[in-house]
Amino acid sequence: MSVMPDLRRGPVGADSASQMAGLAALIDLPESLADADRIHAAPGGKSGIVVIVPARDELADTLNSLARQFLRPDRVVVVVNNSTDSTRHVARTYASTPDSIPTDVLEMPGFNRHRKAGALNYGIRHLLRDRLLPPEIPFLLVMDGDTELDPHFLKRAQRILERGGAIGGVSAACLGKPIRGDSPWSDLLLLFQKVEYGRFAATRLRRNIHTMSGAGSFYRATALNDLLRQRPDVFEERESNLVEDYETTLALKMLGWRITSNQGCIAYTDLMPTMRMLLAQRIRWVRGTVDEWRRYGWCRATRLSIIGMILSVPGIGYAALWGTISARALMRHGAHLDYRYALLAAFWSTYQGFSVRHMGSKVILFEMALIPEMLFNLVRNYWLLRSVLASYLGNKKEGITLRYTNGASLVATTSGTFLVGGLAAAAAVLMVGSIVVVFLGVRRRRSDRDAIRRVPSA
Repeated sequence: MSVMPDLRRGPVGADSASQMAGLAALIDLPESLADADRIHAAPGGKSGIVVIVPARDELADTLNSLARQFLRPDRVVVVVNNSTDSTRHVARTYASTPDSIPTDVLEMPGFNRHRKAGALNYGIRHLLRDRLLPPEIPFLLVMDGDTELDPHFLKRAQRILERGGAIGGVSAACLGKPIRGDSPWSDLLLLFQKVEYGRFAATRLRRNIHTMSGAGSFYRATALNDLLRQRPDVFEERESNLVEDYETTLALKMLGWRITSNQGCIAYTDLMPTMRMLLAQRIRWVRGTVDEWRRYGWCRATRLSIIGMILSVPGIGYAALWGTISARALMRHGAHLDYRYALLAAFWSTYQGFSVRHMGSKVILFEMALIPEMLFNLVRNYWLLRSVLASYLGNKKEGITLRYTNGASLVATTSGTFLVGGLAAAAAVLMVGSIVVVFLGVRRRRSDRDAIRRVPSA
């Protein structure tokens, strides 16, 4: 009969060490069985970074991009959200592979009517201790389940937050994934989006940007804890909250935190292959943004964005007016070269090519042609005007119930947001009027030609 050694004296040989390991495993067994969805893999280092990924019918490439990071996160939390496929199985399979990042797979019960905001909050609650993120989690990354990160993303984002104590978050610089469409029209639409993302990422102001990107948002836990002291969740769970990332950005700015971006923090996101999907996405973004402006009012967190919208909306009306005048001149006097327009076109063509110089010679030539971008601008103006008008005509403005302890008021004057709505309506009227004027001009020109034909020759 073997006698179990006295563990108080410490291990005595290999057999004693094995028995101690077995005893520790038995002690930990109930906890392991109670938390079956948590799969512990090879340690990912002590970076202090935890990643939350709300996933719905997508995931594998996202997890692989996290595994390729030069600075690997300590932990990944996958929240399976209203999924209809094998997303949960994909996450568990990844977590069980050798050298994978320790991964928690959570599945939201029932139907999540708060969509992405609900899924993100569900993952954050999984990490909280006494309603706050614990000290061992100084950084939190939230990202979409269809996003792939550049291998340097986490290393560069962490370095930015470590250098700037007043920076509450680093937004991804989004680029389109290198995919091809199933038709020439789809390829053209994808190219427009790739150019749009590329230009925006290269020219984005970084001192205090408009919003964090849903594709990848790297937060300082201290900033999120400040927010959690003021309201129950980081991302406001409200069915009318169409842009949860922007609403959280505004809330952090109201608390005094700055938000920045970096060209090296690249996230590759999915592009919309059809016009219907593109319009649905952009209308949701713009309408949600205007909804939040109406809720927050004219304040330090919104005024720069509202001013930018105010300055851009009259440009739509100007373009419509210029197009009307040019079209009528063409119908009345025929085509002729005006050197003033030629100089303006040359300047604009040069600017268009310069703004995408980092995307290759083919894209530069495509943009310098001007005509394709002008056509896409018509689509862009459509979703902009439709979104602004839908925000004012489609629903009532909701008040903001939370109040911040630093005395910042979120219920401020809304004159700026009313001005945006007024300008959008004026621009829409001007565009419609321009179309009517052109149509009437065409009809008049046809009637003049018919009258000339009916005049008998001498």
